[in-house]
Amino acid sequence: MRFQETNAEASGAVHEGAVLALVDTTGAMASWATSGPGPYKASTASMQFESFAPAPAGDLVAYGRCVQRDGVIYWSDVEVASPADGHRIARGTVLYRIVA
Repeated sequence: MRFQETNAEASGAVHEGAVLALVDTTGAMASWATSGPGPYKASTASMQFESFAPAPAGDLVAYGRCVQRDGVIYWSDVEVASPADGHRIARGTVLYRIVA
């Protein structure tokens, strides 16, 4: 996620809500990568989020992997880091539902 002033808090760091949105989107994309394209409907059923450190005022990168699928529910683990130094900022688990 490229750094944008609109995603920053008053201190200049990336707002935690923007980091959470990145976790959600990355978990969803990991689920879609597992299900493949199709005429589906989908939504985030649940999310768990842990912030390890304040996000720096810079770009962030997220890595997601679908670790389990149970019918229409997909569990994806996501990690967010600073690409400049690889420092982990946050992690989360996204439960995503994809139905026909």
